[in-house]
Amino acid sequence: MRVTKTPLAILLLCISLALPALTSSTPDSGITRCLILGFDRFVTMPSTGHASANNTETMAALLEDFLPGEKQITIHVDGPGSINGFEELIRETFAGAREEDTALIYLSTHGISAPGVPGGMALLVSDGEAEERLTPEKLRELLDGIPGKKILMADACRSGALIGRGKTAGRDFFDDDHYRALVSAGAEEDSWFWSAEEDEYTGTGYFTEALDSALRASDPQQIDPDGDGMVSLKELTGRLREIHGASTVYSRPEEDDESLFILPQDRKAGGKLRGVQFDPVERDGDSLTLKFRFRAEEQVRLTYQLVPSRNGKWDFEHAVKMPDRERTGLIRGLVSPGEKERTIRLSPESLGEDGKALLQIISLRGEEQRPAAEAGCVIEIVPPGQENLEGK
Repeated sequence: MRVTKTPLAILLLCISLALPALTSSTPDSGITRCLILGFDRFVTMPSTGHASANNTETMAALLEDFLPGEKQITIHVDGPGSINGFEELIRETFAGAREEDTALIYLSTHGISAPGVPGGMALLVSDGEAEERLTPEKLRELLDGIPGKKILMADACRSGALIGRGKTAGRDFFDDDHYRALVSAGAEEDSWFWSAEEDEYTGTGYFTEALDSALRASDPQQIDPDGDGMVSLKELTGRLREIHGASTVYSRPEEDDESLFILPQDRKAGGKLRGVQFDPVERDGDSLTLKFRFRAEEQVRLTYQLVPSRNGKWDFEHAVKMPDRERTGLIRGLVSPGEKERTIRLSPESLGEDGKALLQIISLRGEEQRPAAEAGCVIEIVPPGQENLEGK
């Protein structure tokens, strides 16, 4: 396995695009060449600080630990700033590819509305000084030049437009047996990240963090329900939809059972909460009740963040934080190791004017108490005539 890294300026990601290149390679099925791209500095859009750079590090570690067979991993951060430069990078990374090989591409960048182009969106490639729009058609054209299978992952706003998923979605630009794709949001949906103002190097995309949690910290029956020791695109998508509420995860083909990742028995969770599971939301008198469970392998400080929805967007500015009920000494929210079950009761008014809110489990670890999103689900009041309440 070879890992190369191109050092460039790195900052924070706003709406990342991660093309989760999962591959069905086995030790005798050729080489999987992986290109992991993160963009944090832009000309026409806000800087995303260090989030995309952190996303690339997370993805490289995931591919190293869970991608079977022979692989070559290349990381490139903050650049190129042109389509020609992007094309050259594709050419260099996948030089020598054969039909039995697999190309895996992960992108973390801004996905923007682009009226007038097929798909109505584009991904930004930028080095902070030069910037161009990469349309779905152009991306398909460039990837078509690579022999073998292709796996595309996108953690970006509107990334569902790449594969015709989400409200008002149009054409699936990767409707071909050579392609598999995993995207973080629908065609008109935002994909979210977090950052810490006091530390410009802290932050990540919620989708990429959920992908890390799904593979590292899910119980086997949650991520590999058929028990074959492998994770298919269908299995991964299902698990992500259970623990990632900040945006809607889509994949193509939707029912793909071909193996993508291996599930080692000695997985290292990296301190993450294990086996997070949310129950359906229920009414309890005048309140809403959400039950969930998890397993803490070590002492960890936890808080629960309720983010209301206003005008169709998560209002993180007015999020309410609630520490876990456990207390160690004078520290509330410091959770001891073991199996835990929690119940959170909310009033319908706390969901915001849209009648919907995002509940996130946030852990605080290390001496600096840096936050990390462990999992999240949507609590929503649905219109009359449908089910009274729905947890997503």
